[in-house]
Amino acid sequence: MDVITTIQRIIRKAPERMIPFRIYMEHALYSPEGGYYQQEKPKVGKQGDFYTNASVGSVYGEVIADVLWEMLGKLPGHNSKTIVEMGGGAGQLSAHILRYLQETGRLADMPEPLPYIMIETSAYHRSLQQEALSAFREAVDVRWYESIKEAKAEWGELHGVFFSNELPDAFPVHLIEYRDGSWHEVYVTEEEEGEERRLFSERLGPLSTPMLADYIKDECIPPLEGYRTEVNLESLRWMEDVAGWLTRGYILTVDYGYERGVLYAPSRKNGTLLCYRSHTISEDPYKAPGESDITSHVNFSALIDKGEVCGLKTLGFYTQQQFLMQAGIVARLQSHTGGDPFRNEAAKRNRAIRQLIVPEGMGHAFRVLIQAKGVESTLTCCTPWSLQM
Repeated sequence: MDVITTIQRIIRKAPERMIPFRIYMEHALYSPEGGYYQQEKPKVGKQGDFYTNASVGSVYGEVIADVLWEMLGKLPGHNSKTIVEMGGGAGQLSAHILRYLQETGRLADMPEPLPYIMIETSAYHRSLQQEALSAFREAVDVRWYESIKEAKAEWGELHGVFFSNELPDAFPVHLIEYRDGSWHEVYVTEEEEGEERRLFSERLGPLSTPMLADYIKDECIPPLEGYRTEVNLESLRWMEDVAGWLTRGYILTVDYGYERGVLYAPSRKNGTLLCYRSHTISEDPYKAPGESDITSHVNFSALIDKGEVCGLKTLGFYTQQQFLMQAGIVARLQSHTGGDPFRNEAAKRNRAIRQLIVPEGMGHAFRVLIQAKGVESTLTCCTPWSLQM
């Protein structure tokens, strides 16, 4: 059974033969029957569908490694300190981090192998991660789990650092739309009419959960006729789970998104939902279910609020440019004598740095949120130079 057949079967069994968009997106991305993230094909890089920070070069991982190591060093006590990464894709970023920690001698100085937990729902990505990190098995105690719940059951309390790179943007979202004086939810049904027959179409219906009404009110989403946007309730549950697991340490979240005032501005009336396939962007999530990545921008204000309710302290919220510059990425620029800039390693490294921090690209597209629990020490990468909430 493929993912399209799976979604059709779920729709046919549903009341009024329609399902909330969130359920459609969940299966399109994560269904064992051919969901996008379950398929055994490259997702990132030239042969994939999009680029990430890690695919630009190893320098991003080196900076993150320095930040993670400083965080571990700030933790009090002599208990085992752990690094957790969730949603690590093919393991490229983890490999860059561990290789740098190994080359700088930090892993060798530890009395015991560093516990390094990978949380990954995709069996295919777990296999890629295991291959990418096999070289570090003696220096690092790497474990894999499918969920936070599974990892927490074995490890108990988390004393360390939890980080993710482009994770919440891929959580399934509710779509809502304001029509005729009230909020409605977008449902997905099978297409039955039209000259160009499509597999799926949309229909507006009642909000599927009272949490949506509460969210709309809390976020002050503008009630404008035709206004459509996404609600990522899954990201709030995720933040609650991470905060509940973390006993003492830090949470580092890197993703693209905005504060609520920007994300839900009246001018952004069509939302932020986008699909990526072969480095082509589309706004149609029904064109190739299972073959395209579907994402939406993260509401960082909501993550901050949820974290604070769960006992987390917000240390900083930055553009990627601000964060990387504060973390010392500019000092990693290297001088070179010219020659072919596409073959010179120093020149390629410098281009990667510029790509990561340039305001017109990744430097402002991505945001970095740093939260902590039970830690009072300041970090080099955290200064008052942060975005206004």
